[in-house]
Amino acid sequence: MISQNDQRRIRALPIWDSAPIPPERDLSNIEDVKGFTDVARIMLRTWPFLRPLVLGYWREPSTSPDQADGNPASNDGWAYTYVPFLVTLLAILGPTAGWLQMGSSWQHDVLVWNGAAMALLCFIIVASNGRVFLVSIAALVVVASTANLFAILVVSGWQDNLAIGMVTVGCLSMWLLQYRFCDGNLQFRIRLGCHLVYYYMLVWLALLLGVITGLFTVDLMNQSILQSKPLTPFLANFIGHPELADGVVETLDAAQRGVLQWNYIVLTVLIFVVTYPVVAAVLPYYNIWIMQRINHSLRLALVERWHQLSMRYHSNHRVGDSVYRIYQDSAQVTAIVAMLIKVSQQITQYTITVLFVAALDPILGLMGVTIAIFAVVWALWFSPRVRARALVARQTNSDLTSRIQESLGAVKLIKAHGTQETEQARFESDSVIAFNAAHHVRSLVAMVGIIMFSLAAVILLGSEFMMALWASNNRETFAAVLIGLIGLSFVNWNLGAFQWAQRELFDTSNQVRGIVGQWTTAQDMAMGLDRVFEILDIEPDVANAPDAIAMPEFRDEIRFDRVSFAYEPDRPILHDVSFVAKPGSITAIVGPTGSGKSTLVSLLTRLFDPGSGTITIDGNDLRQLDIESLRANVSIALQENVLFAMSVRDNIRYVIPDADDNTVQRAAYVACADDYVSELPEGLDTILGDRGGKLSTGQRQRLSIARALVKDAPILILDEPTAALDAGTEHQVLERLADWGQGRAIFLITHRISTIQKADQIFYLDAGEIVERGTHEQLLRLDNGRYRQFVETEAALRRTRATGVDP
Repeated sequence: MISQNDQRRIRALPIWDSAPIPPERDLSNIEDVKGFTDVARIMLRTWPFLRPLVLGYWREPSTSPDQADGNPASNDGWAYTYVPFLVTLLAILGPTAGWLQMGSSWQHDVLVWNGAAMALLCFIIVASNGRVFLVSIAALVVVASTANLFAILVVSGWQDNLAIGMVTVGCLSMWLLQYRFCDGNLQFRIRLGCHLVYYYMLVWLALLLGVITGLFTVDLMNQSILQSKPLTPFLANFIGHPELADGVVETLDAAQRGVLQWNYIVLTVLIFVVTYPVVAAVLPYYNIWIMQRINHSLRLALVERWHQLSMRYHSNHRVGDSVYRIYQDSAQVTAIVAMLIKVSQQITQYTITVLFVAALDPILGLMGVTIAIFAVVWALWFSPRVRARALVARQTNSDLTSRIQESLGAVKLIKAHGTQETEQARFESDSVIAFNAAHHVRSLVAMVGIIMFSLAAVILLGSEFMMALWASNNRETFAAVLIGLIGLSFVNWNLGAFQWAQRELFDTSNQVRGIVGQWTTAQDMAMGLDRVFEILDIEPDVANAPDAIAMPEFRDEIRFDRVSFAYEPDRPILHDVSFVAKPGSITAIVGPTGSGKSTLVSLLTRLFDPGSGTITIDGNDLRQLDIESLRANVSIALQENVLFAMSVRDNIRYVIPDADDNTVQRAAYVACADDYVSELPEGLDTILGDRGGKLSTGQRQRLSIARALVKDAPILILDEPTAALDAGTEHQVLERLADWGQGRAIFLITHRISTIQKADQIFYLDAGEIVERGTHEQLLRLDNGRYRQFVETEAALRRTRATGVDP
């Protein structure tokens, strides 16, 4: 028999029907969701976190790693004007040394002119800036890449590769090596730490090696070993069997094919030994290391900004939402970078594959391009819908995280009132909503993949049929001359050409579908990053002034002058508050709940800035003081006794981590925490439970006071410092505080009459205004005074609690 709860869950998590989403989280109107340019802008915003791993850092050979210049854009007279002359010299070296013989063949002539073009572009780069500089850099990359591919694939021998490789290294030196004259001395510096560049180079090198070796191994297997056809001259010379080349023999016998089989095995094993460690171990490890560094940088920046945000922000946002953004959403930066790396790799491989396939027949290249066109059109439809559903999924998961955090934080309250079932029902409701939102986006992503696969399959089946016909008719390939120059036998359609083109077209389809899948995932990543950047974009309400100064030593007074404050414009909290507090004085602030007491002292630590009026310390406006230096001079013990799951010693010295044991023990003594701390199993080294759960409320309160005292600041704020203490302990704490507080300004927020009586001045706050002020005796003499009524009410309540008789 299915229970009622289980039936409700089944209805809430449907398999086929549309899962319910709350109206406030519904984004059915996809026009309100960010568009393509917004997504691109979000991704580009990851650049500051990628920049250190792209541009690296400069280091002079004579300096240690700690002295390296971490600013990749730092110039300070550094230059690379030597590069054009170096590249020109290297370009001339090739023909001079006989590595590239001008006029001997058109292939050598092409490489010589490529070297000259690279030298000319280097001169233009050095002499230009702005758009011309960027265009010249792009042109240099294209020319250098083309020249190296041409030397590898078209020109036989190794000397041409050496010549053009040296010219390319000379061009790279402008990126890697710079010089300057300083005090008449020649200095050099080198660029290091460009890990993303290194990673891309390894990826593209492995990709190029895979394409080239794949071409020749397919040719060797399908044409020579399986069909007994002679090797191309290039391949025969490469494997060391020129006697098996076309023109030397007409066909291969069984013994010769057996020799080639062993050569094929050795070549395959050699390729595996060279590429497998890089592809299977080095690249994945390097990728993880880079991604974690980037994620670490973003997370640090996010938490740093989170700490800078005002209490107004934190009051309006759930803790679970912030946790989800910092931990989960911030991780999307590494996913974005990984996606960009993979997509760039797939686009590169796709482009190379389409060009190679088009060399066999342009129709095949057009089919490969058609798959990409279908993908773009399909992406225009699904992208905004994925973004909308992904945003809902992240928001609902953030709500679920907040629900978990709130439930765990209130576990004592839940158990005390027996509301486990209520909290379980609320959690189930949020969990169902999060599940349904995730189901919405993932079902759409699955549909995107299925439709893309179906479109690609239709094109691939048609192309496979055409290639089979061409191979059976031995049709000449489109770029037969170029293919012959490369050293392949694919000048006509044959078994090797068919199998290689079939595999490459399928790879093309996989690459396009991979790009579509990455783009689909990127929509979700962008929504997560956007939620992260929302926090980074918030400017703190309280910030240092450009000319902020360190707080001088506190000597004279703290003055509030006509201070007003409101959290919202239509909800004033404080109005026209003025008073003065002197060193060595105790100021008590009392009043009904919601009168603005805690807000008043929060202004003193610049958790907020006043809307009007000024707060000064020895004549210095708080807004002109450096925030860190101000807060270093103010200690505060909050009404909420927040403790951490670490030792008693570390809890006390939380704000002064390097405080010695004498300072810690002195603070514990003044707060009257020394008596019970000494009785703990390991004394100051006793590890507390989460939020100090091993201690009573009074013990936690005394530790909170000790933590404020260990700072030894000239200004001390105590918010309900003795509320959880018995009368005897309270009296002892106040006596020790009075001795400790000599020369310090102490502010008390309290309802305990015995505590208030110790104050030198008392301010009665009501509705954000100081309605009465004076000493305890002075205020008691006021007829119908608010403070007098407060004291009489507290005294009556105390008698009622003591006697059990209602007066």
